[in-house]
Order: sequence, then structure tokens, then C-alpha cells
Amino acid sequence: MRNLGLARFAAALLLLAGTASVGWAEGDAPSDKADKPKAEVPEPRKFTSEHRLQSGGTDIAYTATAEDVYLKDGDDKPTATFFTISYVKKGVARPEDRPVTFVFNGGPGSASIWLHFGLVGPRLIDIPSDASDPGGPPYKLKDNPWTILRATDLVFVDPVGTGYSKALGEHKNQEFWGYDQDADSVAEFIRTFITTHNRWNSPKYILGESYGGIRTSLLVPRLQQNLNVGLNGVILISPAINMGTLPFVTAGNDLSYATHLPALAATAYYHKKLPDQWPSLDALLKEVEAYAGGEYLATLFKGDTITKEEKERVAERLHRYTGVSKDYAMRSDLRIYALRFIKELLRDEGKSVGLLDGRYTQDELDDVAAFPDGDPFSAKTGPIYVATFQSYLRNDLKVDLAQRYIGSSNEANNQWKRPGQDGAFNGFVDVTGSLAQGTKDNEALRVFSAAGYHDLTTSYFATSYMLRHSGIDAGRMTIKDYEGGHMMYLYQPSLEALSNDIVKFIQSK
Repeated sequence: MRNLGLARFAAALLLLAGTASVGWAEGDAPSDKADKPKAEVPEPRKFTSEHRLQSGGTDIAYTATAEDVYLKDGDDKPTATFFTISYVKKGVARPEDRPVTFVFNGGPGSASIWLHFGLVGPRLIDIPSDASDPGGPPYKLKDNPWTILRATDLVFVDPVGTGYSKALGEHKNQEFWGYDQDADSVAEFIRTFITTHNRWNSPKYILGESYGGIRTSLLVPRLQQNLNVGLNGVILISPAINMGTLPFVTAGNDLSYATHLPALAATAYYHKKLPDQWPSLDALLKEVEAYAGGEYLATLFKGDTITKEEKERVAERLHRYTGVSKDYAMRSDLRIYALRFIKELLRDEGKSVGLLDGRYTQDELDDVAAFPDGDPFSAKTGPIYVATFQSYLRNDLKVDLAQRYIGSSNEANNQWKRPGQDGAFNGFVDVTGSLAQGTKDNEALRVFSAAGYHDLTTSYFATSYMLRHSGIDAGRMTIKDYEGGHMMYLYQPSLEALSNDIVKFIQSK
């Protein structure tokens, strides 16, 4: 999920939501006319370079490979290319014993540069840790001593229509834009990669962020059941898995208000907008979590039968926990809508806070509007990522390409195909069952999940709710929460803690 206009948040920000061959969408099929020229398929490109970095006092030598990986149909004709960057540690005695992790962001319609330069890759973007504006270029990269390359080789996945990945020949990008279509193509990419790079018998992990939680859940059965690709673990960063817990489809859905109340409290605490003093964020959140999952949810469940006294009592609690006025809570029918909260919290200062990371703020042109003009987190982080990545490709990896690198595709997000659109009762997308079934099929499969306290989209409390109601064995599941937002790793202490936790997860039995 990256860089979408706020006006589309409720409908599209988290449209979170068998083989590489994808069926034609209506009107997309190529003509059979003999005079129509056939689209040429270029030769795949490949760029290889050698590098070193210091991590924890250890010198790591590694090979970086940027290349096209072609997907092919049943007639061995290319349908799409995934342009991928992989990092492989050198000097490994038995390469097949070395883990390999496939990494992607979400959107849908996002390339993998955010995780690449923010958390797991060998190079790290130099961005303020305190959520302040990074300013204008030139921006800087630095070696990432916390890279998880110390525990696993890395393969960064840019799905079709993002990065330099695209449909080939007479195929179109839109054929790959949908829950099932996307999962099919990414699964086939992984199968193709481990085949051409001889990694079938390596320990394998999938690491996905945001919509990447949905993609990961859909990938597990495709890889394990359809393609016989065994997995060792999945790593979820700020995942969307069950849309019913997120703040985008809220009509008649009281659960989303309960699962997001602690994140609203964390954001209000960060900006010092709470009427009471709290000894710590942890103390606040423990109380708010107990209230959100108990009295608050039970009261909302009563609907219009709630008494005036009950309503006033809950409104007072919401004022105490979120900083909004008691009157505002009453007028909101006790349901604090996250997309309005980000405008309301600092309205008296003429500012809004970030939906993706509530620590970020920006001045507003319209101080009386119901919603902000945009998301300050995306505005302050998007340019620095794209600029440094473009420079890194050309100067470090020697990838000299003139075509545009698509960091985030609004086109893909807006055209994403959802399953069951024609059904009479199509509701929330919930893929927890697919992930849980994968842990039943493979009793060695483990799950790690990370969330940020200040993320008002895929909130940490919603993430815990999703996973603890999934049926996944608690003994094979690790759930961790960190300070920061959707990309909690932009906060330096969380970057270090999260990186170490992921390495520990991969190295543990």
C-alpha cells in the first residue's frame, strides 16, 4: 500500500486484495486478423555486480543480480517478465542449505523498494527517524548492518505493472491485476526462480507487507499444493488479511472501530493530546485494549438500544483515550472513524496526521474539511525512496535502463479484480483460512507477524485479532508490535529490533 490519494482511501487504499497463464479480460483478447503485427518479445536482461558490507563485526561478501525472469504459458511463450533484484551471500559451502526469502510490498500495485531500502536489503535509506520531513535532494544511502542478508539470501519481487515488470507480447498488464491473477503469477515467478537458480531444496520464506499479507496467504496453497514448493515460514509486515478488521468498510461493521481504538490512542499519546497523564504508552495501551475488546465492543453491539447514560459514559472514555472531545464522540455515535480522526486530532493546530503513520504531520489548507488533503507519510517518504533507488540502480548495480520505474501504480490499484463480484453476498475479503490451511498441510510452516503502534490502516490490534482467530497453532506463530507506523522500520529502534527478530525467526528451528 503506497501513495494513494486520500479521496480513494475508503474504496481503494487497501483493496488489499493456476499458473502464469492468465485468461483474457473482456475486450482484451488480441485480434486474429492476419494484418495485425505481432508484438515482439525482447531478450531478457541481466546485470551482475559484486559487493561487501559489515554487519555485526562480520564482513559479508555478496553478489547482486538484477534480471528479467520470464513467465511462460503452456506453449512455452513468454507472457510477462518479472524484473527482480536478488542478493546471494558468497562463500557458502552448501548453497542449498542457505535460506532464500522472497520479498514484496503491497498496494496492490506497489513495487518492493520500500522493504528493499527500508528494512531487509543491504543498503538503507538515510531518512529521519523522528517522522520529520527529509527535505529535498540530494538524498543518501548507507550500508545496512541490520540487513537480514546475514541470515538469508534475498529476492525482491516487483509484480507485473510495478517496477520494470510488465506483460509481454500481446498480453496486457491488466490480465495480472486481481487477487487470483496476481497470486498465480507471483507463485509461478517463485517456481521459475528457484528452478533457474537451483534453489528448490533451500529453506524458503515469503516476506510480504500490507496487501502482501493477502498475497502471502493466497501464495501458500498455490506454492505448497499446486506447485509442490515447500515453505519454511511466512513473515508478515503490517499485514492485511481480513478486511473486516480494517477501517475502510465500516457500515454496520463495529469490529473495525474496536480493533483500531488502541492505534488511535497511541497516536493521540504521541502528539500529547490526551487529557490525562499516563506513565507510559504500554500502560495506556493495556487499558485501551482491554476496554476495546470488552465493554466498548459490547456497548456498540447494542446498537440503538443503548441508553443515554451508557452513551455518555462511553463518550467520556473515548475522549480520555483518543483526545477527541466528548461532544465529537457523541456526534460520531461512539464510532471514531480513522479517516476523520487523522484530520480531527490536530484540527486546532491546522494540521493532519498520517493514516499510514500517525507520527507524521502536515499543515492543512482547509482547516474545516472533514478529511485531510492527503497523507503526510506518503508525501514525505515517496520521493526520497524513488530518487535513491533510481540512483542505486544506475550507480551501484550498473542497471542502465531508460524506462520508467513504477514505484506505485494507482492504475493497478484502481483496476484490481476482486473475486466473487457477481455474488449476491460478496462481503469482506478474508484469506486467513488459506494461510491457516497452509500450516495444517505443512506442520513445519511457521508464521511471524510485525505491526506498528501508530499504523491507523492495518492496526496492530487488528493484526493480533486476525491471527488469533485464524486457527493457526499459537506455538508456530510469533506476533510482535513496535513503535512506529505502517513502515515501523523507519523508526531506528524498531528497525533494529524488527531486523533482529526476523533473523532470530529464520534461524530458529
